[in-house]
Amino acid sequence: MTALELLNELEEYTKSNVVHMYLVERKIKPNAKAKNKPSERFEYIPLQINLNAALVPIVKGMLQEVIKRKIKEDVEIKPYEVIDDTEDKLQTYSDLGKITGFQEFLNTRLGGEIKPLDSFEEIYQLEKAWAICYGFYHNEKKKWLYCIKKLAPRNMVIDIETSTSVIDAMKNGFTSQFDISTKTLKPFTGFSLNLEPSIDLIYFDEHIYIFRKKAFEDITSLTEEFEIFANELVAEVEQIDFIDGMQYLSTIINSKPAFRNKLIKAKNIGNIDFLKTCKDIKKEFQRAGKKLEIKFNFDLSGKIIASNEEEAESIIKVLSEYYKEGIFARKIFESPAGRLKNNSSK
Repeated sequence: MTALELLNELEEYTKSNVVHMYLVERKIKPNAKAKNKPSERFEYIPLQINLNAALVPIVKGMLQEVIKRKIKEDVEIKPYEVIDDTEDKLQTYSDLGKITGFQEFLNTRLGGEIKPLDSFEEIYQLEKAWAICYGFYHNEKKKWLYCIKKLAPRNMVIDIETSTSVIDAMKNGFTSQFDISTKTLKPFTGFSLNLEPSIDLIYFDEHIYIFRKKAFEDITSLTEEFEIFANELVAEVEQIDFIDGMQYLSTIINSKPAFRNKLIKAKNIGNIDFLKTCKDIKKEFQRAGKKLEIKFNFDLSGKIIASNEEEAESIIKVLSEYYKEGIFARKIFESPAGRLKNNSSK
């Protein structure tokens, strides 16, 4: 599907007058086990918020503009990868079996009976919501389009009415609002919910279209999965026993998500497995260092030395093919992105 075809398809859905809004909670499944992957361990529960008729066209118009700005006629649409340059492109994610909990949410929870939010206690917990979801129903196709955004407490502003007693007002002040219809100032009763003009992913026709990659990974619990996987890879690298100073590599992986993802990419493109069969790792790093003008140091046994975090970062960059050589003029480029030629994306 081209970007223009995608945009036309989405515009059909967003013209619908059937618009639903949900707050999404994330909870550990009752039968979850510690050994389960995060993407399997959590369940996502939608709670419906009834929209006032006056708010529906505003929400529709806001999301239509967000989609139009992101999806341009010449935008690239690529399959998802752990590391990629996504600033001016969309990524698709169709392997929902790898995000089981979120797949259940999309295919079962959203399609079933959804509890409405209407009690004080439920509304009071809104700041703890995991994501916000808007649904558009296509009457002819009998299908839904869902726009989803990750929420953080600081981005969802909820004002709770304070007591208007003089004593409490002296302590805390109280919220008031100007009623335009009566032209009077009166106590504010209720909650204010900040709806931002932003979308992190769209789901329809069993495909996810990723607008913001990091947020997509957070929403689906892949971020936590990557953290676990990256530490498993650190243990795998340590077993290969070619680095003197593994503690610095471990620190980088746990403190800098970008380098965590670089190590995962090194695994995905086969470079960590290459180290297991490589007869002379020192020679390979010397060759790479000479070409890239990076000085790698080695101990008497031939291990590469990481004496600080900067040197550990250089090792990870080389393993993940962060540096790339142009075919035409042999220039060296720095970029975390890059897909193996003629290699199908996972």
